[in-house]
Amino acid sequence: MAKFFLLPLFFAVLIGLGMFVAVTQKLGAPLGPFHQDASRLLIGGFSGFLFALLTLLTSALINRQLEQGKSRQLVNGGLTALVGATLGFIAFIILDLIFKNTSDKNTPESWLALTQGLIFLFFTMLGFRVGYREENILVDAFRGGKAGQTNRGPKLLDTSVIIDGRIGDLVKTGFIEGKLIIPQFVLDELHNIADSSDNLRRRKGRRGLDILGELRRSENIEAEMISRDFPELGAVDRKLIQLAKEMNAKIITTDYNLNKVAKVENIDVLNINELANAVKPRFIPGEELEVEVIDRGEEIGQGVGYLDDGTMVVVENGRRFIGKKIKTVVNSALQTDAGKMLFVRPKTETNSMKDKWAQ
Repeated sequence: MAKFFLLPLFFAVLIGLGMFVAVTQKLGAPLGPFHQDASRLLIGGFSGFLFALLTLLTSALINRQLEQGKSRQLVNGGLTALVGATLGFIAFIILDLIFKNTSDKNTPESWLALTQGLIFLFFTMLGFRVGYREENILVDAFRGGKAGQTNRGPKLLDTSVIIDGRIGDLVKTGFIEGKLIIPQFVLDELHNIADSSDNLRRRKGRRGLDILGELRRSENIEAEMISRDFPELGAVDRKLIQLAKEMNAKIITTDYNLNKVAKVENIDVLNINELANAVKPRFIPGEELEVEVIDRGEEIGQGVGYLDDGTMVVVENGRRFIGKKIKTVVNSALQTDAGKMLFVRPKTETNSMKDKWAQ
């Protein structure tokens, strides 16, 4: 109710202020049949109305950008707009000096004022546009280049990477830079998972909410919640991709399918599973390693173990060593979408084979 009362009041105040300034400062010339004071009232009132309308439109635009998580772009745009305004003011002064030294007295000063105003407005808008589109332009100016510009952009978190829990440690180590954006629809999905009747899903959802709380409380991690939503898209993955396009952001995920779809849409994706696989140690055939055999494999006589980084190790003829830590020799390695697998054999068998060949 207050909104419907304040809006007309806002217009009335600015229109009245415009009329007051126009009359007291004697702005404008007579318009057609109107008396000079009446003309000034019309000019002032119309100017006040336009200013009020422009203010409301600007406010609505800023609110929309903030809802989309573009606060940083707005700040950068505002700062570069000041730089542009400064350049426009310099051009304003230069043009004024040129006009006074070269123009004849018959040239109306109103044309000069209009030209100067347009130049000032052009430089200001150009500055804002550059700062808004090139988010890190001010940072790059101080750093002397564009180093790190790509890495410091906003990162959208999906549900899977929050539940996974490794994102906080990665940000703290410096491998991932920039602001972490958590959309409201991702938080809603976490709440739905946490309220699931399935015990495992419920525990995953609650763990995700706990991890999200840790991210937001951490002083070393820049995280922000945004309310931007796309109800017409339905699926959370589609919403993330659309939001990434709007914000020019990357998506951080552990979801294989989202990873593939986002790349088709030309969205940059940071897949933590791919990073984990990339930093795992590489083994070559003949290299020795210790592994604890903890279970039987699918084939006859096979045993299965895991390295500290989670790499699965298949031990040929290793079933008899279940529950023991043994020395093995690498036969081969297999890289799959799910991760890396090593195929090894017990070192004792290798030594036996060498002795047999020596005989």
